[in-house]
Amino acid sequence: MKSNYFPDPLGIRKSAVNALKDSKFVSINQEKIKEFAQNIKEKIENNELVDEWQFGKFEKTSQHIFIQDTVNFCFWAKKNEKKWKVEYPKGKIEDGWKALVNCFDRAHEERIPIDDCEFLEDISLEQVKNIFRSCNGTEIPLLEKRWELLKESGKVLRQKFEGNIINLIKKADFDAIEIAKNVVKYFPSFRDPFYKRAQIFPYDVSLLKNMRIKNTNQLTAFADYRLPQILREFGVLAYKKELAEKIDSYILLKSGNHKETEIRSATIIACDLIAKEIKVMPVTAENALWSLSQKWKSQHPYHRILTTNY
Repeated sequence: MKSNYFPDPLGIRKSAVNALKDSKFVSINQEKIKEFAQNIKEKIENNELVDEWQFGKFEKTSQHIFIQDTVNFCFWAKKNEKKWKVEYPKGKIEDGWKALVNCFDRAHEERIPIDDCEFLEDISLEQVKNIFRSCNGTEIPLLEKRWELLKESGKVLRQKFEGNIINLIKKADFDAIEIAKNVVKYFPSFRDPFYKRAQIFPYDVSLLKNMRIKNTNQLTAFADYRLPQILREFGVLAYKKELAEKIDSYILLKSGNHKETEIRSATIIACDLIAKEIKVMPVTAENALWSLSQKWKSQHPYHRILTTNY
């Protein structure tokens, strides 16, 4: 298993390869890569990709995206529990990321200054509950953690970046890798060994028509819970019986354990292999893969971990 198909300035690829050298729970089916890669290539050629429209209907700025990515994690429900869902606008019910975006749109319509650092620094738990209120009585997972992280982002933005994340982007010279490094340096909640939210932020910003972010080709796939689910569905990832039974029984895994590390590592390397096969950036393959995961009804559940990393 190689990690040198793409640059590795954050060391994530090397760590992923090392984690898989003696893997006990997860493997990559190399024979399935070529076949599945053609599926992804077709999605890309048909432009079945997320673009700046995914960030909502109001003004799309790097600040807006950063606040969204601050709370972009953990939307799943435990077994036999209702998933958090939001109705906005009236008659349109969504869950997951789309529900989060709709909460931001609703907040803007209700004149809640959700992108303002001073508002966020002083935001109350009740205000956060109101912003993320559901239509089915289910509370958004990890509500109090989201409250803490919004306050943290507001405070750091005010203290270090004159209230706006664009100043961090400028400090990083519009370089995706430097943006990710600086986000991790200044915002503790983004400190994840796989840099999931720290990497997705510069990539998200690169989707804005008025922004030019360089070196997005050096980013890895964003190791979450949806990508490995769809990769397993198509036979690219294979789980040993012990792990498969836990996931399929909706048993929660422990954050940071070997099982989670192997799942996330295999996801990153598999996406690199797919990208290499069809000669695209890993983040482009990831984009198409995530889009597919939103439409595909999987036979297997995703792995569940209570974490703010993804």
